[in-house]
Amino acid sequence: MNNPIGIDAISFYSPRYYLDLATLAKVRGVDPSKYQVGLGQFQMAIISPLEDIVTMALEAASDVVVGHEEEIDLILFATESGFDFSKASGIYLQQLLKLNPYARVLEVKQACYGATGALQLAVDHIQLHPDRKALVLASDVAWYGFQSAGEVTQGAGAIAMLISANPRVAVVHSGKFYTESNADFYRPLGSEVPVVDGKLSIRSYRDVLKKVAPDKAFEYICFHQPFATMADKANEALKFPIKPEALQLVKQLGSVIGNIYNGSLFLSLISLLMYRKTPLAPQRIGMFSYGSGATGEFFELDLLASYSQGIHIQKFHDLVHHRLALTFELYESFMHQFVAKEKSLDHLTNRSTLRPDQRYILKAIQAGHRIYEAIDTQGS
Repeated sequence: MNNPIGIDAISFYSPRYYLDLATLAKVRGVDPSKYQVGLGQFQMAIISPLEDIVTMALEAASDVVVGHEEEIDLILFATESGFDFSKASGIYLQQLLKLNPYARVLEVKQACYGATGALQLAVDHIQLHPDRKALVLASDVAWYGFQSAGEVTQGAGAIAMLISANPRVAVVHSGKFYTESNADFYRPLGSEVPVVDGKLSIRSYRDVLKKVAPDKAFEYICFHQPFATMADKANEALKFPIKPEALQLVKQLGSVIGNIYNGSLFLSLISLLMYRKTPLAPQRIGMFSYGSGATGEFFELDLLASYSQGIHIQKFHDLVHHRLALTFELYESFMHQFVAKEKSLDHLTNRSTLRPDQRYILKAIQAGHRIYEAIDTQGS
């Protein structure tokens, strides 16, 4: 009998700054309930000038790789916020975390579905090589532009998952998947923000879900959530919807972080584990992943009784609760700096936004190559 394969450890990171959406609503002249009730969003994480998709992935991955550096021989970095058309972002991370140099490092792209595809590929890899481990990363900045229709559904964050045989957190089962070509959301070459057809995107999401949804009930289903009430719309499309109290658990974290693209489905899983007041395992959990363009997959996890050994719930609560609220003016400044930095071939960062618990920063960009620095949080 083959060993079970799945998630041995999982972690997330979100920037230490956020914008309260009541603040955004006031400036935009919108009733806050449009954001808070209509979209289910209360805050959105804002990336600082010292961060990018690599630093966020580093923060998420640091804890899950400790003690396994040499065993990891596959690194899959899923993103739709990549800054290099050739070099995989994961190579920077591999070096900084001192991971096995004899490893495949690949960047994966298919809108918000990429991380799920990477997870399933990693599971297949470990099935063939049960003595090895794989690192799956999802890191994105959801940026739609000031005063755009999607501005309120922005966010930033990263997920890291260590995949192994005999995992501690959850066994991953292969899913049912479906792909078709449509124009609901895409970002063509030369455009710094996506082209979005919101109505088509919601319709496509629900249509794809119906094609892959199982004909059975689950107590909990986690959903990809570009905004929190998308989980409600998805749940309504199911033959066996989950109960309102379960739905609230799977969308609670996303409502204060915002859209993190590839990591959003796994943020929903972490939300469930964070906010359920009593231990959950053993439990079979449904997982629906959607990526515009469009690909969807419904798969299942067997959450294990040992899951608390591979997830640091208190650290997650601390991360969320210790963030700083930005004024609208600082939000504008941070995002202007983000856009300028992403277009720059040469850039030197200013450390004025450095937080005391930050472990990695983007130090500079030189001739398009990014230079990162590990911060000694134990010292000064």
